[in-house]
Amino acid sequence: MRAPSLRVIDSHVHVWDPAGLDYTWLEDAPTLNKPFLPQDLPHTGANTRAAVFVQADCRNDQALQEVDWVSGLHAGWPQLAGIVAFAPISRGDAVAEDLDQLLERPLVRGVRQLFQDRDASFMVDPKTLAGARQVAASGLVFDACIRAGQLGALAEFACRVPELLIVLDHMGKPPLASGDLAAWSRGMRELAGRPNVTVKISGAGAEADPQRPLAPQAQPVIQETLRLFGAERCMIGSDFPVSVTSPAAYQDWITIVEESMAGASDGERASVTHRTAARVYQLTEEPGQAPDQEKD
Repeated sequence: MRAPSLRVIDSHVHVWDPAGLDYTWLEDAPTLNKPFLPQDLPHTGANTRAAVFVQADCRNDQALQEVDWVSGLHAGWPQLAGIVAFAPISRGDAVAEDLDQLLERPLVRGVRQLFQDRDASFMVDPKTLAGARQVAASGLVFDACIRAGQLGALAEFACRVPELLIVLDHMGKPPLASGDLAAWSRGMRELAGRPNVTVKISGAGAEADPQRPLAPQAQPVIQETLRLFGAERCMIGSDFPVSVTSPAAYQDWITIVEESMAGASDGERASVTHRTAARVYQLTEEPGQAPDQEKD
């Protein structure tokens, strides 16, 4: 696969160190149960101009420690442009206290509480909706990590809180390995009707059949996502290290997305690669950009 030509803002990366914070989910993921630090990120050579860190599901009471730890990495990680932190929106209005603390951290741009293993009713519980309204009032974005079967519930959540800007992680985790995408496509079509939702083109590697090439599994899903939401509501993300780890896999993913946009205009390509992420996460700088690179 040819090398990517695009310069990107990577909207979804993780770093962690199990020696410093508790990530109980890593106990069931032995290949990931080790430190992944900024120096391990395969950004070099992939033309990544900036990156957004997304909370890595450490223990809930360590959420602020995670933000402070990641913020402290900034000096040695110049591409770090924003942080999506954990916030327990299911606390309802009481989450305002958590949000106030997060807003004291200048790199925080959004929050996330995982929905993927929750019953659909959790998203429309009155307390969850009240917490979501507090996020909207704070000016932060909400990242929604769900599974494909929850797309309808997320559409209802988005309808109930129209003032909240929601970012769907990983294209809603389509079942690439099985190839049975009909229900996913219907759910994405419904969600695309909610104008407050944008989508991360990310995470395909974790959902694909590892015994088959990724590109033919992922490209139809990427193209359907772009068709339904439009380039101005889509952004690229790597989901390092869950979906891609090596520099070769990282560059392959950018190339897969690039080739999925065949026939797109320069403006559409720029939206997917960096403009949507910069707008949604209010990234005013491009830390990874060299001084002699031309701005779009």
